[in-house]
Amino acid sequence: MFSGIQPTGDFHLGNLLGAVDNWVPLQDTHDAYYCVVDLHAATVPWDPAALRREVLSMTALLIACGLDPERSILFVQSHVPYHSELCWILTCIARMGELRRMVQFKEKSKGESESVGVGLLTYPALQAADVLLYRAHGVPIGEDQRQHIELMRTLAGRFNQTFGPAFVVPEPWIREEGARIRALDNPDEKMSKSTPRPASKILLTDSPTIIAKKIRSAVTDSGREVRAAGDKPAITNLLTIFSLVTKTPIPELEERYEGTGYAAFKVALADAVVDALAPIQKRYEELVSDRGEIERTLADGASRAEAEAGATMADVRAKTGLGPPA
Repeated sequence: MFSGIQPTGDFHLGNLLGAVDNWVPLQDTHDAYYCVVDLHAATVPWDPAALRREVLSMTALLIACGLDPERSILFVQSHVPYHSELCWILTCIARMGELRRMVQFKEKSKGESESVGVGLLTYPALQAADVLLYRAHGVPIGEDQRQHIELMRTLAGRFNQTFGPAFVVPEPWIREEGARIRALDNPDEKMSKSTPRPASKILLTDSPTIIAKKIRSAVTDSGREVRAAGDKPAITNLLTIFSLVTKTPIPELEERYEGTGYAAFKVALADAVVDALAPIQKRYEELVSDRGEIERTLADGASRAEAEAGATMADVRAKTGLGPPA
């Protein structure tokens, strides 16, 4: 299996609960590839020095959250040049209509498609290359990424039919519980790395005081009942977070906080989140203080990833007539 995360933006509680917590156990059941996708960060203007810092910081956070370079392959996308090579081939077999229909392109271009960078349009082909290089059978994703996996499957099938079988057609693995943690200040939006509103998300590096303040100010629904329901999206989101960080079923939490009101529930939730993040934050501080060790870990991961990706590209080159003769 393969999954990746951009190094830019704020790594938050939703990323942990909706993605990384799902990645950790897969290390013991699958050949797991985890990638810091720095090339994807280039779809918008970037600062080179800041990007390098963010790559190292993201790597440290992923390891602190439970990714183990001994049990999986953890690497940086740009460190394995086959990603760019396969991206070009997949871009050439993709259709303009397929790329223009991507919801994220529509949202991020906001109707200004003539002035945005071309990478914003074509990056789903790079995303497809990321996965297909490793012949991954599954991709753990949130519901909002389903359309990209469908394009990935289309491109894999088109290549296989045109040039001969080279790729596994991957399946989306969507975790129902916690798959879309919502913004604290607006439950109609998902908690997002790119959202500029600090109150919308809890960062993994937030202090206990800041965590408590953000949860205390989180929007709630009308009434005082701590109950998950379709007409109570805000408190349902908070109950989901509480359930995931404490491994407690939501009905048990509803019973525990029946009649207490939102204020007491939020205090307990803040304590639970602080407790859950404390060991992650401690490990993160240890890791970021040793940049050399992180760089060695990433170099080893890139070497292991490149061996697998290189075998795939040799097959792709042979089938497409590209590259030097065998």
